[in-house]
Amino acid sequence: MKIKIAITFVVLTVHQALFHLEGLSRAHVIAQELLSSEKAYVEMLQHLHLDFHGAVMRALDEIDQEGKDTLAREELRRGLSELPAIRDLHQGILEELGERLLHWEGQQKVADVFLAREQEFDHHAAHILQFDRYLSLLSENSLHSPRLAAAVREFEQSQQGGGQNVKHRLLRVVQRLFQYQVLLTDYLNNLCPDSAEYDNTQGALTLISKVTDHANDSMEQGENLQKLVHIEHSVRGQGDLLQPGREFLKEGTLMKVTGKSRRPRHLFLMSDVLLYTYPQKDGKYRLKNTLSVASMKVSRPVMEKVPYALKIETSQSCLTLSASSCAERDEWHSCLSRALPEDYKAQALAAFHHSVEIRERLGVSLGERPPTLVPVTHVMMCMNCGCDFSLTLRRHHCHACGKIVCRNCSRNKYPLKYLKDRMAKVCDGCYGELKKRGGDVPGLTRERPVSMSFPLSSPRFSSSAFSSVFHGINPSTFKKQKKVPSALTEVAASGEGSAISGYLSRCKKGKRHWKKLWFVIKGKVLYTYMASEDTVAMESMPLLGFTIAPEKEEGSSEVGPIFHLYHKKTLFYSFKAEDTNSAQRWIEAMEDASVL
Repeated sequence: MKIKIAITFVVLTVHQALFHLEGLSRAHVIAQELLSSEKAYVEMLQHLHLDFHGAVMRALDEIDQEGKDTLAREELRRGLSELPAIRDLHQGILEELGERLLHWEGQQKVADVFLAREQEFDHHAAHILQFDRYLSLLSENSLHSPRLAAAVREFEQSQQGGGQNVKHRLLRVVQRLFQYQVLLTDYLNNLCPDSAEYDNTQGALTLISKVTDHANDSMEQGENLQKLVHIEHSVRGQGDLLQPGREFLKEGTLMKVTGKSRRPRHLFLMSDVLLYTYPQKDGKYRLKNTLSVASMKVSRPVMEKVPYALKIETSQSCLTLSASSCAERDEWHSCLSRALPEDYKAQALAAFHHSVEIRERLGVSLGERPPTLVPVTHVMMCMNCGCDFSLTLRRHHCHACGKIVCRNCSRNKYPLKYLKDRMAKVCDGCYGELKKRGGDVPGLTRERPVSMSFPLSSPRFSSSAFSSVFHGINPSTFKKQKKVPSALTEVAASGEGSAISGYLSRCKKGKRHWKKLWFVIKGKVLYTYMASEDTVAMESMPLLGFTIAPEKEEGSSEVGPIFHLYHKKTLFYSFKAEDTNSAQRWIEAMEDASVL
């Protein structure tokens, strides 16, 4: 027994020693990163001091000789005077960090480099507090002084300016403080809590946090800048995120859908790009792709085995993601849609609704591009007239818009450009639009003329003539139109704006004869459809006053996939979901809809 305890103690001691060594090694790597990034930062400050600060000060001195509005220029001069002091502060930090890393084995510490300069960080605080004000003064004075405007423009166009505006370059001065925060936090997490360096690093973080709090409180771009720095540090494989005009919008985890597999993917949405990453064990993320928002198409497809699906399409890739709830999916869809430029929003709307007017505005005509075909299994009734499909009344795709229609609504053909002007079947609506645009196509007629150049008694009359006469009759003119109550046409099966939608199996009054149908809850009403793309509901039922009772599995207290719908103790329907989680979502949605 004593031997086992001794062995266990030795193993634990070895593990602790290895963990300590690994932490020290990682702390050394972070210290090196701190040094290399400080070197690049000081070089940027040097260029800013020589090429921007010096040129602006000389221009202000020349304007002073004119003696006009000296108070505003004096305020601008005071604001810019912090830049040389900030450069000197970081030049000292760089030199001392270089010395520490050169003799790392002898003194493994860097936190005191910051603590020794606590008073000098006041220059950063003063710079931040005046940041928005002196940018405004710089802009105003540039309007009235060609010399100052030329100095600013020359710096922005220079190699040192990097082709970026002055505001962006000055934001990088503040950005460094947020970088200190994330680097020192990582450094702290790899130190022994009992060490003096651990306490010193906590003190250094407190010092830096006081200054960054000023940025969040007083700068217009403070919080956005902090978030971009944190994302940049959290995502491996991601370069510099600070770009002119870029704003953070949203982040969150969705499940990537590939066949039957589901994998977590973490998304960071900015005003111009979407970072598509996957989580790693250490709490950080690895970048898989950077998607441009400008060329993005976002939709909420109805997929039988993918609840709350969100589809993101670009010219290079197509992602199908699954959210945890309808609200989360809709929130992402809304946020992505708002980020799209106006012309791309219009283009996406045209693709979704097949809007002829918007297609014209974008220069995309009907029939020029292949449509997105609606899956045959998702439709049980004609998307044009609403008649039910059967063994005899079959489904037909319109090759212009992609809808599924009946034969009576798709008796026309028209040459389509994306098919190299080959004839293809189109629905009545698209045929009318195509004919209006392109006119009649020679040889294209719906009715065949009846030739009467032979006697009525001729055998040809009984075959060819009768055939052409009956072909010229449009069966849709004799077809009895299906009368549909207006309440059933108010909500489509796609479930736009619904509380929940999806497939459930249903049976009436406990008969256990299950039938799989598509259901949508919207406005406290349960709508029933044959399939997920139907435009007309089979029936609708207000849920107010109903009660929902889950059915527990045999020999268990847990709720199963079956639940029942009652009204005053009378069983109306029983429902069966694919799994217990799906059943729970439906139960909650029905309970919400059953009360005012």
